[in-house]
Amino acid sequence: MERLHLGVGRAIITPAIGGQLYGYSPDVYSNALADDLTATAFWFSQGEKKALMISLTVCLVHSDLAKEIQELLAQRFDIPAGHILLSATHTHSGPNTAGEEGWGPVDTEYCEKIFLPGILQAVADAKRNQQPVTMATAVGESLVGVNRRELTTEDKVVLGQNPWGIMDRRMTILSFRDDEGRVVANMIHYGAHGTAAGCNREITRDWSGIMTDALEEKTGGITAFFNGPQGDIGPRLSNQKTVGDISYVRELGAIAARDVLRIYEGLGEWQDAELLVSEGEVDVPLKPRMSLEKAKEMLPDYKGKTVNLDGMIANHLENVIASYANGYQEESVYHQRQTLVGLGSWIFAGFPYELFAEIGLRIDREVAHKTILSLSNTNGTEGYMVTRDAIVREGYEVGVFLYTHIQPWCDDADYHLVKGTLKHLESLQ
Repeated sequence: MERLHLGVGRAIITPAIGGQLYGYSPDVYSNALADDLTATAFWFSQGEKKALMISLTVCLVHSDLAKEIQELLAQRFDIPAGHILLSATHTHSGPNTAGEEGWGPVDTEYCEKIFLPGILQAVADAKRNQQPVTMATAVGESLVGVNRRELTTEDKVVLGQNPWGIMDRRMTILSFRDDEGRVVANMIHYGAHGTAAGCNREITRDWSGIMTDALEEKTGGITAFFNGPQGDIGPRLSNQKTVGDISYVRELGAIAARDVLRIYEGLGEWQDAELLVSEGEVDVPLKPRMSLEKAKEMLPDYKGKTVNLDGMIANHLENVIASYANGYQEESVYHQRQTLVGLGSWIFAGFPYELFAEIGLRIDREVAHKTILSLSNTNGTEGYMVTRDAIVREGYEVGVFLYTHIQPWCDDADYHLVKGTLKHLESLQ
């Protein structure tokens, strides 16, 4: 087996102060900088095989924009677009690169002047800096996250803390060193929202930024965070909520930093690793669109609403009504593009959703002798992917799940996503 090569590059992608901060509503604008945002690129190669993983410290990347970036990188750097994972860390204190109805349009000026040039610079540096590496891994428990679907005494699900709810407590570190024993890079995988800062005015990577800085300082290797299944996982804040202010970023970030440094002490043996990569599709069935009569009946309740979920529902209803006049043809299945990148027995699986934690756990459980590290918010954004049982309780995430597209996902979309991903994993080579 040929040696695994890795090159790492980083660029600052901080927006100018005064721009929109994406994640809550379109009228939140920054007035200060807490810490710089970054694009960190990991270029892997082994013989003829190539893969590129990029950690972007923004909330989400619109699916069309993600595809555009993948195609641009493929042209510039001679790598298949399907071998690229663009993963957003999901901070709610960065620029608007998502452009969802209810949250405001994509900040095109930022994307053209800062975001895209920064990604190109990081990837160019990564490709140029390739060198042979060995890899070691460590896994430990962290309670930085908590299930956020809190059930009230009124039998309503709200965004709070549900300490008995499902979550994946595992924090995973992949570390890489050169032939002289120097650590050149680290990747941290864990699943939790970047909402410790709350609806603040400071630009920040949120709690994960403090964590990555701590491991980078200890090891000397460029370190990046790759967010796992975080759809129903918030930061476990001492205010008993999953949103706070900038002080909670520092508080929780310090806890995450202690966790990652403790886990790193258990790093395993340094070994050569085989690079595996696959691009494919996972089919998720769709339900028929809402009837014209129901859409018209619901619309008056949402008319004029433009913010967050209410704005999304209003736009959804208008699009459904328009679809009956413009010849819309219903589809039975959504063909989701999926990229898998494996490093030895550790497999990253990209999803353009905010995945519920249980989905990632179910996928990993079914694959013997390998660990599947599912990535939320990767290669685009298609809303939340919830579990079937969550639909009964409803709640914010379920609302987004139902109203992101003209045709909603089927109620057991999680089952089909799991089965389709497992089938794709069988083809990984």
